[in-house]
Amino acid sequence: MATTKESAVVFEQQIQRIYDLVSEPGTQVTWNDHLPDPDNPTQSRQIDVTIKRAGLLTLVECRRHKSRQDVRWIEELIGRRTSLGAHAVIGVSSSGFTAGALAKASKHGIILRDLDKLTDPEVASWSRRVALTLFFYKYSELEVSLLFDRHRIRSVISEQLQTELRTHPCIQSLFNAAAQTLGGSNLTIDEQLGRVMQFGLTVEFDGVQFCDFSLRQANFAGKACLVAQHISPAIRYSYGEPKDPFTARDTVIETFPSLGATSITHNAGRISTLLDLSELTVEPYHQFRFWRQDAGEELDHEVLEVQLGRNFEQIKVSGNGLKIKMLSN
Repeated sequence: MATTKESAVVFEQQIQRIYDLVSEPGTQVTWNDHLPDPDNPTQSRQIDVTIKRAGLLTLVECRRHKSRQDVRWIEELIGRRTSLGAHAVIGVSSSGFTAGALAKASKHGIILRDLDKLTDPEVASWSRRVALTLFFYKYSELEVSLLFDRHRIRSVISEQLQTELRTHPCIQSLFNAAAQTLGGSNLTIDEQLGRVMQFGLTVEFDGVQFCDFSLRQANFAGKACLVAQHISPAIRYSYGEPKDPFTARDTVIETFPSLGATSITHNAGRISTLLDLSELTVEPYHQFRFWRQDAGEELDHEVLEVQLGRNFEQIKVSGNGLKIKMLSN
C-alpha cells in the first residue's frame, strides 16, 4: 500500500501529465521544480509543477487531502505568487474546496481545479474509454540441457545447479530467445492468442559460470501459448474548475489501481498513458511480452511512459515445470 507521501507524489505527477497533454507546443512543464527565491537567491523554493511559456511562469500547487481546502491555503497561494513573481497560480485539490476558499480565490485571481469522480451514468455516456490488455507467454513442458566439458560434469551437483539456474541471468536469455522465436511466427496477436506453440533452440554462451564451472551451450525446448490479462479501470475522474459538471470538463483520467499508478489521461481526442509495471504480479512460467490499448474511436497518442522499477519480473521461474539435464561433449 502506498504511503501518504507516495500518494501525493503520484497525484502531483498526474497533474503534470495533464498539463503536458493540454499545453501548447513549446511549453515547458516540470514536476518538482525548484526556483530561486528572488528575496534570497541562494535559497530555492520547491514547486509541485511549473508551467513556463513565452517568458511567463505559472505555479501549480497540489493538495491530496481527505478534507476540502480552505481559505488558509488560498492565502498561501496568493503569497507564493507574489513572492516568486509568477504570472499565475493554479491550486489543485483532490477533495475540493470550501465556499470561503472559492470566494477568496475568485477575488484574488487564483485558479482552482479539482478531480471529480465520474458517476456510473457519466461513465456509461462517455465514449472515449480505453481497454488495456497485457499479454504473456505461458510456458509448459520445459526442458533445459546444459553442455559442460566432459571432465567437469561429474563435479556439478544437480540440486545446486537447479537452484542456481532459477535465479541465474542466463535464464532470462533463454526465455528471451524463446520469445523471439515465437514472435517470429508471422502470426498476429489474435492468431497467437490461446494457441499452443512448440519451440526448440540452442544458445551459445561465452564466459558464463554455473556452480563455478563454465557453461558452453544450452538447449531449450518446450511449449508456449499467448495469454491475455485484461486490466479494468476502477475509478474515472474529470479534471476542471470546481462546480463545473462533467459535460463542461475536457479532461478525464482513467486510473488502474490494480496496476500501480497506471493511468490514461484524455483531453478531447488525445491521450497520455502511464503504464506502471513496477509491481506487476507475474505468474510462474509466465513471461510478460507487450500490451495493447483499444479504444472505441480513433485517439491521438501524445505521450507514453512506462515504469518498470526494481520489483518488475519479466519471467518468474518457480515450482515444478522445468526439467534440467546436464550433457558433456
